[in-house]
Amino acid sequence: MTLLTIATAIQFIILIGLAVVVLSLARQVGILHERLSPAGMQRSRNEIQPGETVPTEGLTAISGAAADLAGRQTALLFMSAECPICRSVLPAFEDAVAGSEFQAFWVADGMPGPSGEIPDYARYAAEQRLDEDRLLISQELALTLGIQQIPALVLLDAEQKLVAREVLNGPKQVASLFAAQALSQPA
Repeated sequence: MTLLTIATAIQFIILIGLAVVVLSLARQVGILHERLSPAGMQRSRNEIQPGETVPTEGLTAISGAAADLAGRQTALLFMSAECPICRSVLPAFEDAVAGSEFQAFWVADGMPGPSGEIPDYARYAAEQRLDEDRLLISQELALTLGIQQIPALVLLDAEQKLVAREVLNGPKQVASLFAAQALSQPA
């Protein structure tokens, strides 16, 4: 009889221990769920909303030329030299812009990459065959627009009002955003 009592007591101790482990794991899953929410959902409250004017004065390309975004519809592709998804999106972005009324600019934030060094964007532009007059380095523009994940596509109308802002997952999404924008334009 004492052996049965001891075995039952050990089972209850193990059961209580397992309950503590399960509750602590559930707590950790909840914390991870909060931390890893989709980047598209983490919009700052101070960002520019669709229909508001985007300040584009004072933007300079890596060639040193002033970037003139005024007067035309503009497509801004926020990217990084180290981003493999950005590299896959570049050809689709070029194709979509070529078949539209948008002028295209690539925007990088100029922040150090994972290795701690600031990427050589002039070399990157040459490798990717990007026009240095249309490659902008502007962390302020990304912050103003609330860009928190790259690659991201921003479309502005001729008055520099925000029309669309979308985080891109791949090349197919670029064409669909431009097609949706073309459909929403009045005839």
